Amino acid sequence: MRVSTLSIYNLANSSMSEANQALVRTQEQISTGKRILSAADDPVAATRIQQLNRNIASVDQFSRNIDIAENNLALEETSLNGATNLLQRIQELAVQAGNTAVLSPSEYASLADEVNIRLDELVGIANTQNSNGDYIFAGFKSDNQPFTGDSSNGYQFNGDEGQLRIKIDNSTTIASNDSAKAIFVDVPSDANNVATSVNPSNRSNPSISVSVGNIVDQEAYDEFYPEDIIIQFNEDANVSPDAKNFTVTERSTGKVIAADQLYTPGETLTYNGVELTITGNPASADSGAGLVGDQVFVDSADTQDVITTLLRFRDALNGYDGSAEGVARLESSVGSTINNLRNAQASISEVVSSIGARNNVLESTRSLHADTNLASKELLSNLSDLDFAEASTRLQLESFILQAAQASFLRVSELSLINQL
Repeated sequence: MRVSTLSIYNLANSSMSEANQALVRTQEQISTGKRILSAADDPVAATRIQQLNRNIASVDQFSRNIDIAENNLALEETSLNGATNLLQRIQELAVQAGNTAVLSPSEYASLADEVNIRLDELVGIANTQNSNGDYIFAGFKSDNQPFTGDSSNGYQFNGDEGQLRIKIDNSTTIASNDSAKAIFVDVPSDANNVATSVNPSNRSNPSISVSVGNIVDQEAYDEFYPEDIIIQFNEDANVSPDAKNFTVTERSTGKVIAADQLYTPGETLTYNGVELTITGNPASADSGAGLVGDQVFVDSADTQDVITTLLRFRDALNGYDGSAEGVARLESSVGSTINNLRNAQASISEVVSSIGARNNVLESTRSLHADTNLASKELLSNLSDLDFAEASTRLQLESFILQAAQASFLRVSELSLINQL
């Protein structure tokens, strides 16, 4: 059989090319430390490697989520512990304030000053922000400051009841915050209570303000409870001469409690055992223009937010005058304050316990992820990592084969009849 020179060259080229490719592939394996360089090397193993890499990436993300949740909960727990210590101090002041036989009005004023300072401190705790600038007690509205207002007219809660949840496993999410509504706002009251507010649709600018309100006659208010009160400003012409005036009605029935009352800013108003003050310049009704007057709401409630508890206690301390009536009112306020603070501490304690339970879940999940990650990386190493000893031996063999092929080609390419003559 004849073998053409072209065939010899093609065969030699193919052999040397294959030997060179094998050598280059082994060299690349050694430089990368990986056994599988493409899916064609081992399709089954390559598929498994992709799956393991996805699992490891997911576990790494879950671990980062756990870090975020732990940091948020640690900040929340620290804040709540601070609030607990603060409320304990207020309780001590309340117990001290109960000693009406010894303390003078000026000493009660000093106690009121400390309560006012502690109040600012508590509002600061409730408005705590994390490192990202998010308000941790605002629920879903983490961009909104939870409590706004001032110590004269009370504070408003601007958040919601939501809890931000973070995914820490394929099937597990955990709450990384708690709303101030559950912690500080919806605190059970020791007695039937009220919450005051102004109608957000009021036309006065700046808007009128209403104090937090106090129950000065619990028996009278209990008879009225659970009805609500509306204070609405009338047309100035309802009184003579024309002047700002208002009518007080029962919300559910429209029953008039007091009609056409002259308005004096800051005057103490008392209806059905509830005492409050209104300040500002209210917008009067104008029937000709179809405009209603400003409104103030006094709503019945069975809860009392902890900030209101401190405000009412401070006002009671400031209002003490040493009279028999003053002593009775202060003693009532002290008893109510202690009970409401106890309820607030129970509310905080419940959330702190919940934080502890969530931290336990985070810790156990982190441990599970660590074990899973270790097993996945070990299996990934078995599938993809190169056996350097075997590869080094193979590299020497492939290098020898390539050199032999090159030497053989040189010898064969020199064969010619002319050389035999």
